[in-house]
Amino acid sequence: MSKTMNDKKAGASQTLPVAMLAVAVFGVLLTLTIELSYKYTWIMEICGGGQSGCADVASTPFARIPMPMMENGLSVAYLGLLVYVSFIFCQVYFPRLTLPIASAMMGAEFYFLWVMASILGIFCMFCVIQFVTVSILFLLTMAWGWKRTDHILPGGKWANVAVVALAFVIPTAPVVLKKGSTSVMEGEYLTYAGDPASRIRVEIFSDFQCPYCQKIEPEVEKIMKLRPDVLVVFRDYIIPSHGLSPFAVSFANGVALTQGREAFIRIRREMFENQNRLRDYLEGHKDMVEFTPELRKRIEKKVEGDLKVAESLNIYSTPTLVVYRDGKMAQIIKAGDATYDKISRFIKP
Repeated sequence: MSKTMNDKKAGASQTLPVAMLAVAVFGVLLTLTIELSYKYTWIMEICGGGQSGCADVASTPFARIPMPMMENGLSVAYLGLLVYVSFIFCQVYFPRLTLPIASAMMGAEFYFLWVMASILGIFCMFCVIQFVTVSILFLLTMAWGWKRTDHILPGGKWANVAVVALAFVIPTAPVVLKKGSTSVMEGEYLTYAGDPASRIRVEIFSDFQCPYCQKIEPEVEKIMKLRPDVLVVFRDYIIPSHGLSPFAVSFANGVALTQGREAFIRIRREMFENQNRLRDYLEGHKDMVEFTPELRKRIEKKVEGDLKVAESLNIYSTPTLVVYRDGKMAQIIKAGDATYDKISRFIKP
């Protein structure tokens, strides 16, 4: 009887490590699939293609981690792949490290789930499967390490609960504490449309001589027409090689500051419509604004403020749209992706 019981215990003790290894190998295959989906569009079709939640989440800044010497940063999927491989390596050679690694993975998955639910409002099928995979791996590893006494962290098995919490709080805290560019008008700036009290804000960085900015104007008009509840903020980013842009920006802001928001929106629209003859348009309308020294200071302050916001977000081209939800940045959309269909998925009520 004693031998039978011992055999059962031995079998059970072997079952958990095998299950942990199997789940970790599945995680490697999953993260590898996600990473390859960025390169091979047919893989993304598994999740629904370019119009899917997977594609939307993958296009957000949250899908990549800024890294020195890496222009586009490190993809989260690739980092996950490295962590799964590390887990497998440690399970074979340093088993005491597996529980802290699984705990850190669990905390990170809670963070990504929070990002999708609270900031993006969009869910990725691959990411949800990843969350379930890591949850199973964490539970298996906790069950395996529950009765062990050789824990590497002070506090034994309960210290790993703290690891989960820390792995969630460390990336979450900067997002929560970082102030979005909420001072969009500072009381006097009227370069906006929609509801100033909206929890959803779209900031558009543009240049009046930029042909791509002109191209997306119909998409901007759709936002203003179809979603009047969304706050649309017009920010200026002057391309140095565009000789007319400095005066065009000064003129548009001068209209906003002296004649009001509605006049600004009309003039802005007309300037893009007349982009091919912008010099003639400005020459014919410049008398609308009397550029006093005080007005020039107010315009300069606004334009410099827009530039600081752009630099803080690493924006160096136009047009660029930034979507905020509840004051937190949810997405940065570059020119090629700036369609209403794309934008609308990030500004759902």
